[in-house]
Amino acid sequence: MMTVTSAWQSRPFRRVWAAGAVAGLGTEIGELAVPVLAVVTLAASATELSLVRAALLVPYLLLTLWLGVVVDRRARRPLLVAADLGRGLLLAIVCGLALAGWLSIPLLVAAAALLGSFAVLSTLAEFSFVPQVVEEDQLIDANARITAAQSAIGVAGAGAGGLLVQLVTAPFALLLNAVGFGISGVLLLRLRVAERVPQPAQGQKPSAWREARAGISVLLRHRVLRALLSEATLWNLGNEILMLALALLVLRDYDFGPAALGLVLMAGGVGAFTGSLLSARLTARFGYGRSLVAAMLIGNSAPLVAVLGAGSASVVSLVVLTAGFVFSGLGIGVANSQAVSLRQLAVEPTMRGRANAGYRLVSWGALSIGALAGGALVSLLGPWAAGSIGAGLMAVATIPVALSPVRRMRRIEEVQPAAAA
Repeated sequence: MMTVTSAWQSRPFRRVWAAGAVAGLGTEIGELAVPVLAVVTLAASATELSLVRAALLVPYLLLTLWLGVVVDRRARRPLLVAADLGRGLLLAIVCGLALAGWLSIPLLVAAAALLGSFAVLSTLAEFSFVPQVVEEDQLIDANARITAAQSAIGVAGAGAGGLLVQLVTAPFALLLNAVGFGISGVLLLRLRVAERVPQPAQGQKPSAWREARAGISVLLRHRVLRALLSEATLWNLGNEILMLALALLVLRDYDFGPAALGLVLMAGGVGAFTGSLLSARLTARFGYGRSLVAAMLIGNSAPLVAVLGAGSASVVSLVVLTAGFVFSGLGIGVANSQAVSLRQLAVEPTMRGRANAGYRLVSWGALSIGALAGGALVSLLGPWAAGSIGAGLMAVATIPVALSPVRRMRRIEEVQPAAAA
């Protein structure tokens, strides 16, 4: 059985963890500030809000495969630094434009596209960088600590974001987001790690297309990765529709205000943090596969129950939404660190960047489709009906994993790594 030791023993991991925590806190604030900036400050319609959100996510469709090749060919730390500092500078510019009264929907869409591009690079580089700063027997613990931190940050960031936007307006909240990215970039800049960068065989000229295609091939041939990819794609598609509808429902139709939206999102963070703490214990008690499938079933189904029970502008609806997001976060918190570790160990180290790029291309590419679909559904059916459709897609996302070999796994090391074709 695989021995799991503490990743906290690795000083580079502690620095990576701290950088991710600071950047994550700023990101959580920005996740709430951007839609409020569009809806409240710029008076965006449902279609305009969906365009802003889609611009943030389109880079996952257009750039993911090629940036995955870059990540596998280059040292990851400089890429992470560039992504963080680039996002910090861009957000500071957006804040300045908003305060000067020069920001418009087209400018916000352009800024969102650039932010999304940096986010793609950061996500791919971090996935491949973490296994380089810890030993293999520390990897599960490292991902669990990252998941726990992200969950705790989700609690603090969503709550603080709602209050900050309410008190100091969205532009200043985005400025704090910029500061978070700046601090994260500086922390990573001071990190010293001897990275192992794969070198092409002598006499062979690397082909970006061939390498990108190899990453997709790994995903399609591996039954476990294929199931996780299907689940993530359905979940992201539905969640994007739900979140866009929820923002308009709470801010515009129910007129609860940014603080109420922050409360609902914070509830998801509370659940996720609790779930991340229970993850290892549940795995030991029930086995890896059963605990993962059960956690997905709870986390993916709770939003549908919550939205169906929140059909009117009342305190009861707000309570139902909050409770639903607590249970959703609980399931996600249990499942997330397990799924990430499974994906990392299911691929040979030299293929991680490209395999993760393919994974992100499909699963995160669904977000941009969901953003556009969400805008259309809200315009046609209204926020509540659109949110119900999105939550329904999330609920059925568990099926591919429940029908895969994952459900029979007792230990994570039972997964067999897939190499390049």
